[in-house]
Amino acid sequence: MRGETDRLVDTGLIEGAVVDLVIRAGNATTVVAAQRLVAELRGFSGVRAAEIVPALHPVSVGDLDMLERLPVGPAQWGQELRVEFSAAPARAGLLAAAAEIAAAADRVLAAACQPVPPPPMLGAPLAWAITAGARALIISVDPARGWSALSDSFTTVLGHDRHRPPDCRLLDLVHPDDRPAAVGLFLACCAGRSPEQKLDVRMGTHDGDWRTIEVVARSFVDDEQVGTVVFFGIDVTWQRETERKARLEQQQLARLVETMSDGLLLLDDRGQVTLANRAAHRLLDTGMLELSPEHDPDDAAPPDWATVIEQSVARLGEASHVERLRTGFRTRRAVVGEEMAFENGRVLELDLVPVSAPGQADGGTLVHLRDVTARVTLRRGLEERSRGLEERNQALIEATALNNEFVATVSHELRGPLSSVVAFSHLLGDLASGDLTEDQRTYLDVIDRNANRLLRLIEDLLLLSRLEARTLQLKPMPTRLPELLSVAVTERIPAADAAGIELVLECLDGPDLVCDDTRIHQVVDNLVSNAVKFTPSGGRVTVRAGPSAPPGDGWTIAVADSGVGIPAADLPRLFSAFFRGSNVTAAVGRHFMPGTGLGLVVSRAIVELHGGSISVASTEGVGTTVSLSLPTRPARNGG
Repeated sequence: MRGETDRLVDTGLIEGAVVDLVIRAGNATTVVAAQRLVAELRGFSGVRAAEIVPALHPVSVGDLDMLERLPVGPAQWGQELRVEFSAAPARAGLLAAAAEIAAAADRVLAAACQPVPPPPMLGAPLAWAITAGARALIISVDPARGWSALSDSFTTVLGHDRHRPPDCRLLDLVHPDDRPAAVGLFLACCAGRSPEQKLDVRMGTHDGDWRTIEVVARSFVDDEQVGTVVFFGIDVTWQRETERKARLEQQQLARLVETMSDGLLLLDDRGQVTLANRAAHRLLDTGMLELSPEHDPDDAAPPDWATVIEQSVARLGEASHVERLRTGFRTRRAVVGEEMAFENGRVLELDLVPVSAPGQADGGTLVHLRDVTARVTLRRGLEERSRGLEERNQALIEATALNNEFVATVSHELRGPLSSVVAFSHLLGDLASGDLTEDQRTYLDVIDRNANRLLRLIEDLLLLSRLEARTLQLKPMPTRLPELLSVAVTERIPAADAAGIELVLECLDGPDLVCDDTRIHQVVDNLVSNAVKFTPSGGRVTVRAGPSAPPGDGWTIAVADSGVGIPAADLPRLFSAFFRGSNVTAAVGRHFMPGTGLGLVVSRAIVELHGGSISVASTEGVGTTVSLSLPTRPARNGG
């Protein structure tokens, strides 16, 4: 048959068939008739293809000179009759017929397709009832008559009365942006095909809104008893809006993930990488920063992300890390803060977090990577420095202990002979030992005074060494502090009177103080002695004491003088062993025996051993106040 047609083309006898085709095209009244003419055109020799398609449909023709593209319908619908010829003679002989068919399709497609009443009954009453009550929108389009809404969903979804539908074309209810696709679907059905794909079409409601309808179409144009195209639609407005929001959230999440400085990897239940952000590639040095886990399905060799990540992990300096990570993947066990040191010195901190999706027992694993090289370097430096400090501190402790032991030993060895010197000097001074000349008595006083001073120094050194070594045992007992202070002040009144200094005690009554009364007496005596020693004649020394606030918290004692004061530069060193103020020798205006420089050091150690505190406030040339705070009971004991 094809060979016979080729002969007709060659002899020019095809002109009659072309004329007949042109005449029938001019008489075509429906889109179905136009599509049948297109089918006849495809049957002519020299025509490879002929079809009404969207104008944006890709062109896959080798010889564009043999392709004719003839517009069909309004330009905004974007349809065209596309005819591909195989030979120039066929193109010359059939082009006029193709143009007439395109004009016919254009004419019938643009013709008004108005609503018409649905047929009174479609088959059996049960079938009609099912159709009318269907959840789906069911619209029948008769290319020769018009369109009808067959289901009540036309009313419930769009708000239009299906028995009295809007007096307009069905296409007028479709959103302008969706009309080209809707026209293409209708054209395919008029050609006798029932496309399998679903199409989202926005349709206008009675209230002027738009509803998204998922549409499928079925062609019955070749069924003589039906002869229609039927559209079935489901309202998916809410679903599409939900999907749109989900896509937007996914896009925002993807942008967030990509901008993170930390690396993120998502592995599925088989250990395959399904997501890897740029930071992960940078941290793992994959060399694939410009690629994405998503790839074109047409690519011959998409990136093997699992292999890439495995190669990066293989560069770890310690294989034990890799085994721990594999165990974490295999057992779905969370791994937090795992540090991985690479051979190049970089250190990454890694978290493995098993994830699960709704309805899934295993949703994969999220891998979180952080570059902690700087932190680890700093930590290692601090650890090294700490070890050095610990070693030096231990050496200092040992040296201090050795020093205390030496001081204690030497002091002990010196105390015996000095005690003998003091005792024998007292015997020499006794009248029963015989008369002494004035010079001899003067020499004896010097011996006694200096021996006693040296003995006090030794006693202070021994006490300080025991305090620092925490070997001094307190003997706490309930003590009436006003009586203790009265005794300590009374003992110093003769020295104060001799120096022309007024010594006053101002003490409030209060609860008993549990303390080692001997040691607290020693502290008060040290403070009062210093105050008297460094106050010029005519000055005043005041000892004040009272319960701390709130009641029951302990006692506060202050020893204030109007003496020479302490230079500001000397205050930080005041509690250092053997330290004496730089102004003590010239400021008082009288000769006195200088102290050992241990009184305040010993006093602070005793107070702190009781759980209290001591502080000094002084202004040079005005005076000094030393304050003690003692708890009702010692916080700890010595030893």
